[in-house]
Amino acid sequence: AIFTPDSTLVVTASRDKTAKIWCVRSGNCLHTLSGHRKSLYVAEVSSDGTLVITTSADTYAMIWSITSGEFRQTLVGHRDSVFSAMFSPDAKLALTGAHDSTAKIWEVQSGECLHTLSGCGPYVSSAVFSPSGALALTALSDGSVKMWSVESGECIQRLMAHGG
Repeated sequence: AIFTPDSTLVVTASRDKTAKIWCVRSGNCLHTLSGHRKSLYVAEVSSDGTLVITTSADTYAMIWSITSGEFRQTLVGHRDSVFSAMFSPDAKLALTGAHDSTAKIWEVQSGECLHTLSGCGPYVSSAVFSPSGALALTALSDGSVKMWSVESGECIQRLMAHGG
């Protein structure tokens, strides 16, 4: 579960294949986001509080409007469960990480995959943008972390901080 930036709404993701948008004040469910075919793993909110991205065992990430609950975009390209997702600080890009050993950088408006970050090891357990949006990190199941240039999609550093 995650709050919107203004803490007025909460978004939850569930094994029932849906996400829900809840009003903090009333406790009422405002929208049910349906469209995934398998269990959801994550729901993340954009920094401007206008969009939600959900990830699922169905290999897709989906983008939704928080205000209306309307479906906006399906991010298609992973070959296995998508475990992680995050919007860039300006909400123009999304980053996903999956069990297919890749992370992907997407253009939110079009749903186009800009870069596939390959060579991530057995699977990507987490993928995040830096506060500036210029870098991305992928945490890998072997205990290592890779740092990527968002602009070029190139790996610029591998951190072997943890045994795996």
